Amino acid sequence: MAESAPTIPGYDFLTLGETLLRLSPPGMQRLDQARNFEVGIGGSELNVACMLARLGRRTAWVSRLPEGPLGRIVDGEARRHGVDTRFVRWIPEARLGLMFFEPGPAPRNARVIYDRKHSAAAELGFEDAPWEALIAATTRVHLSGITPALGPSCRALVAHVAQLAAAAGKPVSYDMNYRATLTNAAEARAMLAAVAPHLELLVVAERDARLVLGFEEEAEPLARAIAARYGVPLVALSRGPSAPGLDPGAPGSEPGDLLLARGVIRHAPRYPVEIVDRIGAGDSFVAGLIHGLIDGDLELAIRLAAYAAAVGLATPGDINYFSPEDLAAFHANMTGALVR
Repeated sequence: MAESAPTIPGYDFLTLGETLLRLSPPGMQRLDQARNFEVGIGGSELNVACMLARLGRRTAWVSRLPEGPLGRIVDGEARRHGVDTRFVRWIPEARLGLMFFEPGPAPRNARVIYDRKHSAAAELGFEDAPWEALIAATTRVHLSGITPALGPSCRALVAHVAQLAAAAGKPVSYDMNYRATLTNAAEARAMLAAVAPHLELLVVAERDARLVLGFEEEAEPLARAIAARYGVPLVALSRGPSAPGLDPGAPGSEPGDLLLARGVIRHAPRYPVEIVDRIGAGDSFVAGLIHGLIDGDLELAIRLAAYAAAVGLATPGDINYFSPEDLAAFHANMTGALVR
């Protein structure tokens, strides 16, 4: 008897991409020093889905995982945060990509080494899920520039899903998420140009807009130049946190993250951060944006994006364990306090 197709419930958020097993030296050791590794998982799109699920959104993540315990680690972690993984495709005798992360407290650099070629997810394609039905069942679709860098099938899939979602009237977000170890600037620009006509929201780090996309502007003029070139209604620009002890609201202080929405700029404060883990903060930024956009609140979107990114930087691991308590503290403007 043929296996019946999975039931498709309604979702607030649909995404797709690869998630890696993350191996990190304990403490602040260098990779050369380590004889043991702490195990975690990390993948840009799943990181976003996990935080949104923790905030009560109905989220789904589509990928390919290898049959066996390594794939089950990823699936179990996604599920424990509330992400629906029923459309993950399980591949026999496949491999899970690895990420080695060395933390880098100043003056050291943090370092990521990928071992992900020929992973199960690198061949993710249109045949892996009922994309039209999934898109019809969701409110928003989110894509990342990392996925098309994994291979030809992923590149074609991201472009196709963006087109399908836009044709179905679903808002599409795209985090450029440039990774120099996976792609080059020309390829990243070409992919962005391909999906840009289908986007509602483009998220880009200011440094990547300048170094990869070739813009010379900064801050507000940069956001406007990006919107003009790519014709995207919403442009979110991440600009990084403040150092601890600095007053981000002091006169003359540099503005923080911003959102350009149909000609209107909205700013977020720069939250002072003691950086614990650099990985995943951009995904937290995206999740905060989308949480606000689902509510139709642009001011909430950019302010929560900046706060969630700061919390992510102050939390070990790729996935942000952002909680309803964090959201309540954010709304009460009570951050960095002792709560007891």
